[in-house]
Amino acid sequence: MQGWSLINSISVVVVLLFALQQTVAQQQQALRIVKGKKVTLRADSQHALSYIWFHNGESMNGAHESRIVVTEGGTYNVIALGDGCNSDISDPVEIIVDPLAEDVHVDIEIRNLPDREQALISQEFNYQLLVLNNSNTAADELLITFKLPRQLTYIGEAQGMNSDLQYNSGKKELIWKLPRLEAKESASRWIKVRGEFSGQAITTAHATSRQQDIDLTNNKDEATVNIITLFVPNVITPNGDGKNDTFEIIGLKAFKRNKLIIFNRFGNEVFKSIDYRNDWSGENLNEGTYFYYLEIEDWTGTVHRDKGYVLLMRKISHF
Repeated sequence: MQGWSLINSISVVVVLLFALQQTVAQQQQALRIVKGKKVTLRADSQHALSYIWFHNGESMNGAHESRIVVTEGGTYNVIALGDGCNSDISDPVEIIVDPLAEDVHVDIEIRNLPDREQALISQEFNYQLLVLNNSNTAADELLITFKLPRQLTYIGEAQGMNSDLQYNSGKKELIWKLPRLEAKESASRWIKVRGEFSGQAITTAHATSRQQDIDLTNNKDEATVNIITLFVPNVITPNGDGKNDTFEIIGLKAFKRNKLIIFNRFGNEVFKSIDYRNDWSGENLNEGTYFYYLEIEDWTGTVHRDKGYVLLMRKISHF
């Protein structure tokens, strides 16, 4: 019969949940599991209409689907039933239940740690990704992801180069794989980014491992950095109309401290302020071009410097 060779070829695919050990021989699969855990056995036959499962050589009542879930030890086989023909019996799968084995659980924690609370557009800054194993057993196959928002651009690693970091530019997602993290140990990576757009930049770090995690509340960590625009005007018109009457630097209040110095065209200092309050109006000064020097210190202690000019005009010509 034409369908015989297809249905006669049958294999058992085993999906193991929380198994301690798996060994696969050429003709027989042996699985060692913790007592009380489940194993899903799946028969793979393309044209089968039904199945008969066997446990220790005896047919299992009601087990006629391609998948069965078992918890008992012993040997399992399956036969596929087709339209007028049946397969040979499959190779055996041996399930070994170990009553003395302990169930393995871990507690993986991820911390998402930016080095500042705010940053300027075009400014580079860093995040530390810190993963901890809080449990008393080693964790395997850790997967850490770090999702960036539109406000940030990924630059690279801030400290060293590690081949275990991969960046998906389409998803704006960094992937970090750790083969193993011993009990009570931690690992970290420093990530450099740049602010591109103003607004709240919310990054999300997430960590998983191969073992079951007993505390999912610390597997995800979000962090917010405010990306701000510092706007320095190049003209003021202190004429009392309520528009541009003072030298107002937008975004200045977001910084820890600042210093502003104004010079005339001869290089003479005409105004100086520590912790400037956006209140300079050019009082008692002639109209014309003046030059400023600005220092601002962010909350990490980093000092940023800027210089430029500002045009002082009291009268505005209307055409």
